[in-house]
Amino acid sequence: MEQLNTEISTLFDNHKKHAVFKKFINYIRFPYFKNLKQDLKIEFNYPITFLIGGNGVGKSSILHAIYGAPKNYTVANFWFNTALDPIKDINDNRHCFVYSYTTEFSKQDVEVLKTRIQSKDKKTGKINPDYWEPARPKKAFRMIAPGRGHDKKETSNSGDRWNLIERKVFYMDFRYSLTAYDQYFYFGVKPQCKTLKSKQDIIRKYSKLLREAFSQKKSRKSYSRTAKKPITLTSDELKAVNVILGKDYTEAQITEHNFYQGLHIGFAIKYKVRSGLSYSEAYAGSGETAIVKLVHELMSVDDYSLVLLDEPETSLHPSSQRELIKFILQQIKRKKLQVVIATHSPDIIHGMPKESIKVLYENGSNEVDIINNMSYEQAFTKIGRYSGEKKIIIVEDSLAKLIIEKVIKNIEGASALLDVQFYPGGVSILKQDTITLHAKENNTKRFVIFDGDQRKKHIDPASLSENDKNVKNLDTLIKTQTGQSIKFPQDSNSSHKTVISTRINYLKFYKTNVLYLPGNIPEDIIFSLKIATSQLGDNAELISKIGDAQDTKQKIQILAEAMFESDKTRTASTHDFLIKQWDEESQYYKVIKKIINDIINNVVV
Repeated sequence: MEQLNTEISTLFDNHKKHAVFKKFINYIRFPYFKNLKQDLKIEFNYPITFLIGGNGVGKSSILHAIYGAPKNYTVANFWFNTALDPIKDINDNRHCFVYSYTTEFSKQDVEVLKTRIQSKDKKTGKINPDYWEPARPKKAFRMIAPGRGHDKKETSNSGDRWNLIERKVFYMDFRYSLTAYDQYFYFGVKPQCKTLKSKQDIIRKYSKLLREAFSQKKSRKSYSRTAKKPITLTSDELKAVNVILGKDYTEAQITEHNFYQGLHIGFAIKYKVRSGLSYSEAYAGSGETAIVKLVHELMSVDDYSLVLLDEPETSLHPSSQRELIKFILQQIKRKKLQVVIATHSPDIIHGMPKESIKVLYENGSNEVDIINNMSYEQAFTKIGRYSGEKKIIIVEDSLAKLIIEKVIKNIEGASALLDVQFYPGGVSILKQDTITLHAKENNTKRFVIFDGDQRKKHIDPASLSENDKNVKNLDTLIKTQTGQSIKFPQDSNSSHKTVISTRINYLKFYKTNVLYLPGNIPEDIIFSLKIATSQLGDNAELISKIGDAQDTKQKIQILAEAMFESDKTRTASTHDFLIKQWDEESQYYKVIKKIINDIINNVVV
């Protein structure tokens, strides 16, 4: 998975993404659409996008809008006016959406607008209340018209708007991807005739024709009812199905038919396994049948297609969900697809880059808002679904702990993902005991953040030659890195190879999991002369004394003596006071916030 994402990220590099991923939709925004926050914008920063959110936040509605974006596709296939559910304009504004793409010839990022209007059929005179049409750019929506001098192939005949993007769309809602058998058996109408008295009778009668269609691999017909010629999955398609489902199928066939419900076309699947046993979808899980259909469709779609999947985790085991995403990534790499998935599943997005994850949630105004680009841990913390092990940040003093906790508290979902711990004993103990232990265990969920005065350029063990990897040289490098000699107690009972790897692992951990606060000491981060002087008022003597102090620790001590009487608590109370007043727009705050986000997002520092 990680390798696939690395390869796709390289292909999607901003400098060449539109040359590789042609006809790509850059973003979609909603000036007025259902209960979405006005002008809500979804950025497509990666070839696969996951829409995360609880029930009722509009994930499917957004998929329907994206479906209706290209030429010859419409939202009305899913959302239409009825007497029971009339579609009303929003504050007299029509429902609409705007999306951006890069033009093929002039390579410009442009926007197009699609709006829902009523349209009258010229021949029949009937009103279509659910017609969606491209419209001229609106200044109220901050849109820019093409103007003169643009390639006529890229604009409308009148030249007043950009053409709609042209690409094939594949849409699949896994909640309703039922086979013909399931649709009829569970939801069909009971037959009303003398000879066929039950649904079982109907299925038994027409199963003979289905069996012939599969065995003879040709269409079969009974009056107005037909089964199309079955499609046999290719070896590559069958291999993908087996990997995703953990099965051992030797053959799978798909046909479409309306044997069970006259006018309604559904699909049927026939499986063969290595033992020689064969069975239909009636004896397979709904997850199995949906995956067979999806694999066949995705491996058949045109290059550069737009693929929309609604809750693909339905009836799938978590391991199958992960294999499914791996398969989809492979198809993105092969066919340069743009994929958007609506999901509730943590397993679907586990390990995916934050650029691919968008979280939808209801704000306090009964509107749906969005957070673009969140780590998968943060995403499911936001909707109350994450229960993984927290990452631990270890610091060298109590003030550093308070500072980092303040920043964590202000980052969405971070408190559920991170804990901060202060280990008494000082820097040398952390370097000798704590880092040695976590480096030995290769613990990727432990991070040490030292004060800034410990900052040293990290040594990259990957850059060492084999000749450099000897005990004497590695001990010297570790001492250079840490400023002290590190003892490895396990040396006496370890092989030479283990002794070497222990030291290399120490340097690896230091490089990726040891970080530094800005400034030299934590007091540098929170002290503000402006705040201090505001507390001291017209006490010129103390203000001068603070100005003459050697460092911020002394400055804070002077302020503490002026603000609080008790010797025992005044320093801690002053720290609390300054942290509460800390400017979140300060450079120090922004640096620490980036450090925390890098830890959350698994960014190697």
